[in-house]
Amino acid sequence: MNGAGARPRPLSRWLREHRAAVALGTAATLLVAYAAGATVVAVDRSDEARAAQAQVADTSGELGSTRDELDFALARAEAAEGRMEDAEAAATTRQAELDERESGLDQREQDVTDREKAVSKTEQKIEERRINEGVWTVGTDVEAGTYRTTESVAGDCYWAIYRSGTNQDDIVQNDIVTGGRPSVTLRDGQDFETNRCGTWDKQ
Repeated sequence: MNGAGARPRPLSRWLREHRAAVALGTAATLLVAYAAGATVVAVDRSDEARAAQAQVADTSGELGSTRDELDFALARAEAAEGRMEDAEAAATTRQAELDERESGLDQREQDVTDREKAVSKTEQKIEERRINEGVWTVGTDVEAGTYRTTESVAGDCYWAIYRSGTNQDDIVQNDIVTGGRPSVTLRDGQDFETNRCGTWDKQ
């Protein structure tokens, strides 16, 4: 019995061993039969001797036929082994191709994930440096710095800068713009109001 995981003995090897055993048995039988036949012939040419010789001939023919059958079976077993080895090699190659493809897909997925993270960070930075419609406190809601409208304004764009904590009573600067891309400079401690101007991007 083979140990755990041991590969079974190939059929072709078994057939070769079986064929060798049959050949040895055949040779021994023929020698014994020949010796017996020779003794009988030496004594006389009786019917019993002739029957023994005939039996030897029949046995030799049967053994020859058996040998041909074994040769045919051996050839088929070897062909089957060859096909099985080819199939195993093809399966190994296919598995290697699948492993390589899976590795490539994993790498592509990681690349996409990395790009998405980079885009998200870029969008976040843009959003952090952008002012939308409303009233904002500089240094708290938005960063200090110079801002300019993203696109040219149309209609009446109103913006104003107030001193923080004055409830918009202390106006530092304001303007109504009807075209172009206006810009403002904001400092900490100020409030900034923008209406109908679109978005402002930090420069």
